[in-house]
Amino acid sequence: MARLLLLLALVAAASAPARANPEEGDEAPPYAVKSALARLAPQRPGKVDLYALVVGGDAEEVFRREVETVRDVLDERLGTARRSLAMVNDITMPEPEVTLNSLRFALRELGRKMDVEEDVLLMHFTSHGLRDGEFSLRHPASPLYALTPLYLRSLLDEAGVRNRVVIVSSCFSGNFVGPLSTDDTMVLTASSADRPSYGCGNDSKMTDFSRALYLKALVHTRSLREAAVETLGLVAADEKARGYKQSLPQLRSGAAIEERLRVIERQLESR
Repeated sequence: MARLLLLLALVAAASAPARANPEEGDEAPPYAVKSALARLAPQRPGKVDLYALVVGGDAEEVFRREVETVRDVLDERLGTARRSLAMVNDITMPEPEVTLNSLRFALRELGRKMDVEEDVLLMHFTSHGLRDGEFSLRHPASPLYALTPLYLRSLLDEAGVRNRVVIVSSCFSGNFVGPLSTDDTMVLTASSADRPSYGCGNDSKMTDFSRALYLKALVHTRSLREAAVETLGLVAADEKARGYKQSLPQLRSGAAIEERLRVIERQLESR
């Protein structure tokens, strides 16, 4: 009888569906993410709409503050109000909000909300970066897999999001440039692939790179290209003045995405 029971147990285990990796996050997205996605404004036919996804991957206060600030600036300066979504791993919340599964869900739903051939999705990611190029996802409630550049590329391709701006504020974030670069993509990172970036301590309002981009460069232009180029110089000058090793922010941008961003800029100027 014991052998029969063991055999039955083994057969049942073999036929049971494989369980999802808990490090990828719950299969069901957090209620806050689903609710926020449902409230996003639809795309407007004949307009190039800019949607924004702002992500704080690591459950430290500096990244939560950065997410809030970046979203506010994008809504005000680049017209993403009612078309922006913030996701952050907040240490005060019982469960993580940013996981590989929740990112997949959010990008898929954004791809459905947008006109993926016409509109642009701007993504800002802020967290700690690892030397192998991974972007940290961390919450005390459970261990989480990090986000790799190739996995982010696969999520965007799967969601059908064609026109992309990817901004990564983390150490060693230059690793995202190669895997994400296309003619329809702008990639802007806080550092090169082998350099750290600065300002991620809990006493900071936001990272140094993001402060330069959102609170200095974007204050006097609605051109994302101009702001990105100015940010490279601002960061270099600030780090030189403070005696820091240069982080060497990276910018790579295709002709097709730059033309779409110019259309958005003209729409903003004509409001």
